[in-house]
Amino acid sequence: MQPNPTLDQLQILVTVADTGSFSAAGRKLNRAQSVISYAIANLEAQLGLKLFEREGTREPQLTDVGRATLEDARRMVGMLQRIRSRVDGHKQGLEAEVSMSVDVTLPSPVLVRVLKAFEAQFPTVTLRLHIGSLGLILDHVVGGQADLGVGGILGEADVNLLRIGFTSLVPAAAPSHPLALLPRPVPLEEVREHIQLVVSDQSERTRGRDYGVFAYRTWRLTDVRTK
Repeated sequence: MQPNPTLDQLQILVTVADTGSFSAAGRKLNRAQSVISYAIANLEAQLGLKLFEREGTREPQLTDVGRATLEDARRMVGMLQRIRSRVDGHKQGLEAEVSMSVDVTLPSPVLVRVLKAFEAQFPTVTLRLHIGSLGLILDHVVGGQADLGVGGILGEADVNLLRIGFTSLVPAAAPSHPLALLPRPVPLEEVREHIQLVVSDQSERTRGRDYGVFAYRTWRLTDVRTK
């Protein structure tokens, strides 16, 4: 049974393909050209395949099977680089995983922008994202399901708070709704006479409390997106 290719051999294969020659790969890896040629020859012998065409061309050209092998080599080398980056991050004090609970009312463009910035700054840190509403955000943090929470309704809990902004919730009606046909501003007395859709809090911490309820009659929903 032939030994498996080493990561060093795969790195050399990727470098030769990227630089276009054994000599250029040697310069990039700070190794002699003979070392590069020997490593590729050994790799071909182990695989029992010809990865490069060397005859009739000034520079080595990948064979069809060489191109397919190169794709696998890139994945393996990339995985090794991620492992190294993760270990380096751990040595610097970075968490391996961060869990965050976000209120569903946070505007999606804002959340996407923050997550992109997080990925760019901490590419090796895994993110676990919970989406909730009202008291559920605080429950996730207090219960240990989330390391930090954004938004939600505050209750009594021993947590550190930092104000980073605010969102405004505005009562809305469909264009075909009777309230939408009234002259503005719509009197509160008129609003109270119509059914208001209200998100029910799934947290025991703030259950039974109403936020922004004006109408005498309400329909309760558990999901703000359904509302």
